[in-house]
Amino acid sequence: MSEPLPPRTTNEPVEVTPELARKNMVLGWALLGLALLIAAGAVVVSLIYLQFD
Repeated sequence: MSEPLPPRTTNEPVEVTPELARKNMVLGWALLGLALLIAAGAVVVSLIYLQFD
């Protein structure tokens, strides 16, 4: 015996509105800033490490 297939649940794609596009841009810039902050922090920590080595 085999189990019945689960029902397919799909959603229609969301229409891109100017408000949604703006939110996505803000999120993108925030993530880029976070990545740059982490990279800069790694460089600072490595330079501090070299000073005390």
